[in-house]
Amino acid sequence: MEPIKRPKSDIRVPAVIFVVLVFFVASAGWLYFRKGQTHVKKAAALELEAVADLKANQISSWRRDLLSDALVISHNPFNDIRIIPYLEKGTSADGTPEDIRAWMRSLIKDYEYMDAVLMDDQAGIRFSVGTSPSQIDAYARAMVEEVCRTGMPFFSDFHKIIAIEKVHLDLYAPLVSSRSPDGKPRCAGVFLFRIDPNSFLYPAIQTWPVPSRSAETLLVRREGDSVLFLNELRHRKGTAMVLKLPISDQDLPAALAVQGREGTVEGRDYRGVPVLAVIRKVPDSPWFMITKKDTSEILVPMRIRMVVAAIFLAGLCFGVGLALLLWVKRRDAHFYRRQYEAEHDRLTLVRHFEYLHKFANDIILLADRDHRILEANERAGAAYGFSREELLGKLIPDLRPPRVRPDFEPTIREAERKGGLVFETLHQRRDGTIFPVEVSLRVFEIEGEKHFQAIIRDITERKKAEEQAKAALNEKELLLREIHHRVKNNMQIISSLLSLQAQSLPDPEVKAMFRESQDRIRTMALVHEKLYQTKDLSRIDFAEYIRSLAVYLFRTYHMEAGRVQLKTDMDKTFLDINTSIPCGLIVNELVSNALKHAFPDERKGEIAIELRESEGGTLRLTVRDNGTGFPEGVDLRTTDTLGLQIVTLLVDQIDGKIDVKRDRGTVFTLTFRPLSYKPRL
Repeated sequence: MEPIKRPKSDIRVPAVIFVVLVFFVASAGWLYFRKGQTHVKKAAALELEAVADLKANQISSWRRDLLSDALVISHNPFNDIRIIPYLEKGTSADGTPEDIRAWMRSLIKDYEYMDAVLMDDQAGIRFSVGTSPSQIDAYARAMVEEVCRTGMPFFSDFHKIIAIEKVHLDLYAPLVSSRSPDGKPRCAGVFLFRIDPNSFLYPAIQTWPVPSRSAETLLVRREGDSVLFLNELRHRKGTAMVLKLPISDQDLPAALAVQGREGTVEGRDYRGVPVLAVIRKVPDSPWFMITKKDTSEILVPMRIRMVVAAIFLAGLCFGVGLALLLWVKRRDAHFYRRQYEAEHDRLTLVRHFEYLHKFANDIILLADRDHRILEANERAGAAYGFSREELLGKLIPDLRPPRVRPDFEPTIREAERKGGLVFETLHQRRDGTIFPVEVSLRVFEIEGEKHFQAIIRDITERKKAEEQAKAALNEKELLLREIHHRVKNNMQIISSLLSLQAQSLPDPEVKAMFRESQDRIRTMALVHEKLYQTKDLSRIDFAEYIRSLAVYLFRTYHMEAGRVQLKTDMDKTFLDINTSIPCGLIVNELVSNALKHAFPDERKGEIAIELRESEGGTLRLTVRDNGTGFPEGVDLRTTDTLGLQIVTLLVDQIDGKIDVKRDRGTVFTLTFRPLSYKPRL
């Protein structure tokens, strides 16, 4: 452990640290404010966009509803029965103008209109219902002429007339007569309904979904070289259809709106106050919707956070500065205490290491560069039969029996190259007895000199256990090999008994059944024969097994040389007995079936067996012949043939899938994965 150096009393380093800290805090605060300002503006813009879209769609929907109401009024049957006859002759068919007045009052009440005026096709006023004077201006007369010409309802813009001081909108509903002399529809008159924007439109525009001291919605339109404000403003009264500002003002969001600009903009409103605004065009109208909020209100939360953060950071800087000052003043006082504690910890560590070294259960030796023992624990003396004093000074190679001492130098060189090594060797006690050990050797330097530390463990009991386990394993393997040999012999005996029994049977079909059973038994016996012959009793070479099985079947069916040829192309694959026997039985049935039925009347041909393994461990086994082909209409799952029934059951047993193709012969393709079983203990 290196000694603790006494620190120099220099105030410059803490001062530099404090200045850097203040600069960093100020920079971080400024970046935080700029980033936060951008973030809150984006959030405010999203809010303004949502309100603008809502208001614009609400106004557009309101206009469509009014035009739909006018269309309904235009097609009301009451028009043909009472109103149009009154307009044409001055009287109605079965009522008086009072009935029409009553009906018009009901329209005003139901649709919340301000006034209703009935005019003929020449814009002559017959009578009106409502609170306003029964007068119209030139604009209304022109609209009556246009509505009569088109026969379609019309919704006017905001306007005023001399007789009516209030700002209003007009809704025109044509009265089309279907009983004209020439049989063509004709406009007999027009209903004019005056709409007070204060009843719905202005409240819909002026309401804001959340509390705000400056948020406002504006409805504007272009009028010449000016932008005209159509609704009453929150911060200035008496402005509806009165306040006009020049369209050339590029800082005014309302001016940008009538110029065709849409989206989020920053500028100054009609008061000259900085605002964030969103512009939307009201669909199917000459109006523009502007939602805005003062920038100062948007940034209030950010400014509050910045004030709190500034107070906190100022306090932090003050605290750090004070802490640095106290640190400088108390550093010398702490030095002596730290030196005492370090020495105390070192002595404690030395004592702990001495206890660990002294009472360890393994042999611990420390040797110099010449492999002379410098230190040894009590376990070393007990293990070798020497006292501690006798061990000190001995050479480590002397602890080995003579026959393994030549291996010491190569082992040391490898340990020096790697920095350490774990290996097994033999050591010798004082009385000459030899015992196996496991050595964990480390190479390190102490004050520039190379040293070796060896932790040595007596592994006599472990070696005995390993020898016992190896002997038990050899005995088990020998027993398994004998079991496979006996199973194979017993199956051969069963096959021979079936052969003898078949010789005494007169029926050829029964003899064939006995031979098929022999083939199946031979197939299973061949697996045990392969396991008996292989070094690995857990699995066999499956490709070699299939080749041997196919050759045996060709000999069994006495195929003439060259008439039916056998071709095999199989990847080298090893399978255990649980998968090999079902697959072997499947191949036995398919090859036997081909030999019996695919080549009648001495027909020549070929049987091919292929085995492929994919990357995922899936195996594909193919049995192909170019014989007469598998009969049409025969299903493997429903056939009465025992062999094919066995194939189906075995495919299910190994969780496989088999496909049959009838293309210039028969192709059976079996796809499966090797079965996995937990080993039995």
